[in-house]
Order: sequence, then structure tokens, then C-alpha cells
Amino acid sequence: MSWKEELQLRDLDGKQSIEVLCRRCGDARYERVAELRDSAAMGLTPFSYLDEVESRLACNHWGCPGPVTITLANNAETSAFVGGLP
Repeated sequence: MSWKEELQLRDLDGKQSIEVLCRRCGDARYERVAELRDSAAMGLTPFSYLDEVESRLACNHWGCPGPVTITLANNAETSAFVGGLP
């Protein structure tokens, strides 16, 4: 069981971004969770699991309706290591 089968769209913040990467052509784009929740045209609901979202999304690149893989984009701030050795 993977993490995509455990998380639903309602478990994520609406501002969270999901990276959608085409397995055929390598094109990438970002989708907001709030937009995916409201996309009834694709048959998605807030109760849809992320593996269902992945199977219903397709590549948007012209001429390539290939399958995609999704990952959660991390919006956390990162900073360099500030400590030092004596």
C-alpha cells in the first residue's frame, strides 16, 4: 500500500500544489488541490484518493495524452546549516 492509496484530496490543504509529470514526454505542470477537488468533469471529489487522481489525469502537452505520475510539492522554507564545528 503506497502513500497515494492512503491520502485523499480532503486531507490536503487547498493551497497545496501537486506536481504532475508525464511518463511519456517528461512535461511537468502543477495543479492546486482546491482546483482538483472542484473538477467534477474528471469525476474527482474531495473523497478521491491520490492514486485515483493520478489515474484520471493525463498530459496536457499538445499531442501527448500520456499517463502521468504525481508528487506532492513541498512549500516549506529551507535554510542553510547555520551551526559550525568548534
